[in-house]
Amino acid sequence: MVPLGKELSGDLKKRILALHKYGLGYKKIAKTLKLSCSMVAKTIQRFNRTGSTQNRPCHG
Repeated sequence: MVPLGKELSGDLKKRILALHKYGLGYKKIAKTLKLSCSMVAKTIQRFNRTGSTQNRPCHG
């Protein structure tokens, strides 16, 4: 599991999207990559909403 507050690498995000495109569900992807189900879901939902997996720049 990834510690709280850590950003996923770009490679890991691409692997999540590839597995999802292949037809696997959130739970199967999470188990395969040893991530939380919510992290997988948020990554896929962000991609569906924005078309990108890039994080938005922080304010400040």
